[in-house]
Amino acid sequence: MLLEMRRRRGGIWILGLLPATLVSAAVGVHASSAASARTNTRASTIDATYSCRVGSQHVVNLSGTVTLPPVKNQPQPGLLVLTTGAKTVTKGGTTTTVSQVGLSAKKNSLRIDKSSCRRVKHQIPLKPKGLVGPITVTPRLFGHVSEACGPTTARVLVRLRLQITAGAPTHALLAVRNDNAKNRPIAFYNWSPRKVSGYTGKSCVSTS
Repeated sequence: MLLEMRRRRGGIWILGLLPATLVSAAVGVHASSAASARTNTRASTIDATYSCRVGSQHVVNLSGTVTLPPVKNQPQPGLLVLTTGAKTVTKGGTTTTVSQVGLSAKKNSLRIDKSSCRRVKHQIPLKPKGLVGPITVTPRLFGHVSEACGPTTARVLVRLRLQITAGAPTHALLAVRNDNAKNRPIAFYNWSPRKVSGYTGKSCVSTS
């Protein structure tokens, strides 16, 4: 898979070409269609669980990157993105898949697609038990890790615990499980701007 990370005003974009068996689309987080989580405190923690719809391919895609040196004076903040393929937008002949969870190492960057994900009380463990890994990346080692996991159930449970300092995400734990009676673990990411560790199930394949 060829994967290109782009940062644009108002959102995080991941442009990629996935295998035809999964999905051929651009992946993005749009500020216009996603809810923004903001904080005015110096340090805070968000811990929330969502039940998110999965697209007809029953595949979820996860990507984590670390902060890299600027390119042509443009910052390259670390990213953490989860896309379930539940929502697409076509504009100018380009199909864009809206990501359900997206954040970067900059202020007020957290986006949750609440049109595809609903908040639930049920919490899943923030642990990699039952998964393989980790695959760990740093600014000096690969720099990013991306996985496509499936087949999944029609909905997945997504729990995000996010630490925010001075308005910017500094550490995140992201767990994904099937939303059914068994709650089979799919993936677990431990993210920070300087280091990302990904744990995945046997149904996941690397798209890095």
